[in-house]
Amino acid sequence: MKYLIPVMLVLVLFGCEQSSLEQLENINVVSSGKAVDEKPLRYLDDPLKSKVSQRGLYRMVRSGAVVDNPDTSTGKAVSKPVIQLVSSTERIPLIKGARMYLQYRIWYLPDQPAWVNLRRVLKHPEMTLPDGSVSTGSDFMLKRKVSVNQLIGYTGYGFDEDYELVEGDWVFEIWYQDKKMIEQTFTTYWPDKQEMAALTPVLGLGNRVLGKVDISKESSSGSNWPKVTVGGSETQMPAGVSDVKQQLDDPLVVMDEK
Repeated sequence: MKYLIPVMLVLVLFGCEQSSLEQLENINVVSSGKAVDEKPLRYLDDPLKSKVSQRGLYRMVRSGAVVDNPDTSTGKAVSKPVIQLVSSTERIPLIKGARMYLQYRIWYLPDQPAWVNLRRVLKHPEMTLPDGSVSTGSDFMLKRKVSVNQLIGYTGYGFDEDYELVEGDWVFEIWYQDKKMIEQTFTTYWPDKQEMAALTPVLGLGNRVLGKVDISKESSSGSNWPKVTVGGSETQMPAGVSDVKQQLDDPLVVMDEK
């Protein structure tokens, strides 16, 4: 099983779309260089399209901190995560530190908004929380930025507590208005001893990230934001792990739940 695959940067995808959109706009220009006839962007009248661009097993490289979020299954979320793709797969081993994520794309959105509201739904096997309550999923709204009539986002889940390690199907849905645009199913399973031994050193970094949060002693507000130390050094990666990472600035982009 091949575990280590670099993350495809969103900027590459964006660049390709920019080129195709320029062709679709079809602006007639006279020799002076001024546009004289802008035809309507007819593709905006087409039905919305969507797809899952990437999905798989990830690990946490660093994050901001664990924060309270009543919308999630566990009431917790992780802010400003930086993640790294370990394996492109729909089967996720139940190992603490494992994270299942998907990147999705929706296009072509209306020409006016800079932001749109999306509904994010997660259905998962029964999970008994520390307070004795049972959770089977979550359902909340997200705000996502629109650029060049499309949006690209991440969502997912990370296993950081023993009670989260439940076997079965985890179904992620993204809705726009009243239409389900994205559906992705991951299946969690208990790995054998060999797979556990191979993956634990790679995925275990995420637990150390969440467990070591240092606060700067400087007086300025920016410097007092949480600082995270990864195993003493951010450069100490397990052998063979790619240095390509995906930074996500919104705490609800991928690490929605803890």
